[in-house]
Amino acid sequence: MLHNAKDNYITSVKNHVSQFEEKSFRKLASNDFKSWPSPREETWRLSRLGVLTRKEITPIIPNPKKKISSMPKFNDSTIIRFVDGAFREDLSSKLPPGSYLNILGEEDSISLFNKFKNSNLKNHPSTNVSFSCTPSIVKLTIEKNVSIGDLFEIIYEGGDENLSVHPALYVELKDNSSITIIERFNHLSSLIMPLQLVELKKNASMNSLKIFNDNQQSYNLAANCTFLSDKSNYNSFSLIKGGLFTRSETHAYLIGENCNLTLNGVYLSSKNQHHDLTTAIYHDVPNCTSKQIVRGVLGGESTGVFQGKVRVAPDAQKTDGQQMSRAILLSENAIANAKPELEIYADDVICAHGATVGEIDDEQLFYLKSRGILEKKAKQILITAFLKDIINESVEESIQNFVFEEAELALSEIISKEI
Repeated sequence: MLHNAKDNYITSVKNHVSQFEEKSFRKLASNDFKSWPSPREETWRLSRLGVLTRKEITPIIPNPKKKISSMPKFNDSTIIRFVDGAFREDLSSKLPPGSYLNILGEEDSISLFNKFKNSNLKNHPSTNVSFSCTPSIVKLTIEKNVSIGDLFEIIYEGGDENLSVHPALYVELKDNSSITIIERFNHLSSLIMPLQLVELKKNASMNSLKIFNDNQQSYNLAANCTFLSDKSNYNSFSLIKGGLFTRSETHAYLIGENCNLTLNGVYLSSKNQHHDLTTAIYHDVPNCTSKQIVRGVLGGESTGVFQGKVRVAPDAQKTDGQQMSRAILLSENAIANAKPELEIYADDVICAHGATVGEIDDEQLFYLKSRGILEKKAKQILITAFLKDIINESVEESIQNFVFEEAELALSEIISKEI
């Protein structure tokens, strides 16, 4: 029965691909999608997709006239909007000078597909399915020596029950360029499979904020592949609060010397939600730094997962790679799993990892109560500080309040039920 269920979605993907006249790269991708990841695969052992094998889901055919519901959060931001996984130029802003969007043709799409297939995301379901089913691959380019002052706000929405959505975005920052991008995922679909590749050229800098807030019954399997060249900087922060099952997986390749990478995140889980932040960082050259800080707050019967891998190649001397995961359980039925991993083949490195899972610190709680603060209020203060600390460290000052307000909406629901 399970085998037949798997075949149902595979068949629907192949039927979807057959509708395209120019379909070479789609055929390549769909031929590689043979099944969902097995729980026997180590990277999926803590985030199983068995429920998806029993769902009747088909790839969406975008409606180019569908109305929108998500509004921009910033009045002066540059908007790029995807609806049903398709880029909507009519609902997007005019881009500032030095930046432009284009839709990749067949040859460029195959080249991009090969970059994913040569990475360790080659077997990720979103790699094969979204290359098969995306309406189009959109490329955002920032030209050399261009520093974009305005925020870029990318909004992903649309979808419907029993449908899968497949936005695909390629971001290229050329030499000495910089940008700040905020991405918001607000889908209504059963399955969302965002695919993204980021390439930072020499001395480029990108700040990335991702907020996952899809429908409470949706599955989001986001896959991100990032390449950092000499002296480039990539600072990413993910806030996961929506969806029934959300997994944000990032593979970052430090291929240029003196580059810096930060992959921080927060997950806020309640009811029966499952939230997963999975990262893999590959230090391939010397003199690079990477940092991962992940924090989670869990209530109800929710589950949180942090899987972080740092691999240091034999020639990658003077590497500094740090990982730390902390989770607070507000319910005895909530579960947090942490799986940090170091794979080091060089001898002159500074690498460390750690993980803690537990309840609110009793000594801190006692201190606040001894100052006349009621227990419920004291717990709220401690949890708020737990999140504000990482948010303030991870995102630009100008958007810190926005990120905390987004987190507070989910946090207040958890606290109201558990405290």
